[in-house]
Amino acid sequence: MTCAEALQYIEELKPGGMKLGLDRMRRGLELLGHPERRLRVVHVAGTNGKGSTARMVQAIATAAGYATGLFSSPAVIGLRETITVDGEAIPEAAFAGWVDRLRALQSDMGEAGGLSEFELTTLLALAWFAERNTDLCVIECGMGGREDATNVFDAPLAAVITPVALDHTAWLGGTAEEIAAHKCGIIKAPCGVVTAPDQDPDALAVIWETAARQGLTVRQPGTGAAPLLEASLGRTVFAYGEKRYTLPLTGAFQRDNALTALETVDCLRDKGYTFTEEAVAAGLAGAYLPRRQEVLRPDPLVLADGAHNPHGVAALADTLRRHRPQGGLTMVIGMLGDKDTAACAALLAPLCAHIVCCAPANARALPAEELAEQLRPGCGDVRTAGSPRQALRLAEELAHGGDLLVAGSFFLAAELRPLLLLDMREGRLS
Repeated sequence: MTCAEALQYIEELKPGGMKLGLDRMRRGLELLGHPERRLRVVHVAGTNGKGSTARMVQAIATAAGYATGLFSSPAVIGLRETITVDGEAIPEAAFAGWVDRLRALQSDMGEAGGLSEFELTTLLALAWFAERNTDLCVIECGMGGREDATNVFDAPLAAVITPVALDHTAWLGGTAEEIAAHKCGIIKAPCGVVTAPDQDPDALAVIWETAARQGLTVRQPGTGAAPLLEASLGRTVFAYGEKRYTLPLTGAFQRDNALTALETVDCLRDKGYTFTEEAVAAGLAGAYLPRRQEVLRPDPLVLADGAHNPHGVAALADTLRRHRPQGGLTMVIGMLGDKDTAACAALLAPLCAHIVCCAPANARALPAEELAEQLRPGCGDVRTAGSPRQALRLAEELAHGGDLLVAGSFFLAAELRPLLLLDMREGRLS
């Protein structure tokens, strides 16, 4: 099997959709000889910030000299890049070989049933990390926690709950408490428990209660001890204790994600890991977070962001108001239909002079015209395009060299980012 054939096989699993429950994962792990039992894991759940926090923890651990795996989702660059060791994606040959082996195992799944796309990819990641003899793995939940395919560890070293907000409500529930209860399924004694400084109060109560039932305490950093020293496009600097940290990232919220990562590192110190302050600072300074308020060019601004719920989009809107208070943005936007698109539209539309709507390449995409109707009350020029590529071309014309934003979905940002970079290199985006 070639890498292209492996990717095609996984693509063919997508119509089966999302499958909650762990029976298939347990059967698959049994057939693989239980690679998860050979891993030491930081397990990260949450609605927003979990990808950023997970990458920061990996970057710090790698800088400290530990072979560190990271499994992240969704695929915002490519599927192989969701499975990395020390920031390096699983090689094509290894990826193809494991997919071929897992495809062969599908016939042995028995009553558990066939693996979904995400389940197969999760199994692949755990097997690869075990094969590489990693010192530490950072595993990001796909959705929820309790029934998520990643929740197969007896007890992680640390269970990290980043900010909880309303998302995936059809599966996880319609309140912060219900969603937090799913996320807290990753908390298993004797693990450490870490949560974000800006955690929703209702969610925080569930986290505390879950930890207390298992005799665990909750670590929560405070922003009061971490003043922001600089918050510019592509750079955030803050102090914490006697230390000063620099992030090559945009958005004040990244300071909070970094604080969560720092608290997780302290938790790992209690488990026997060693992190010098130099390694911590170097890890944060080198953290690369694609599609999360990613500044592709500062002036005129070209920014790609995958935020897709009101909490994440509010953070994006705050950044834009801080750094582009005059408004006048041209935005390409596409969203999935199971998101709170109306709330997101209300946050972004007033910041824009022109908006071009499209449907991301996903079966759950909201039709462009439906999204446009939600945006029109806040912006005087809202148009539609037949594809993301067409939407970008039209937006580039409308921007006339001004600020350009791609927003609403990681799927859209992932598709258009390479085109934006190419257009900038070749001078089509002046």
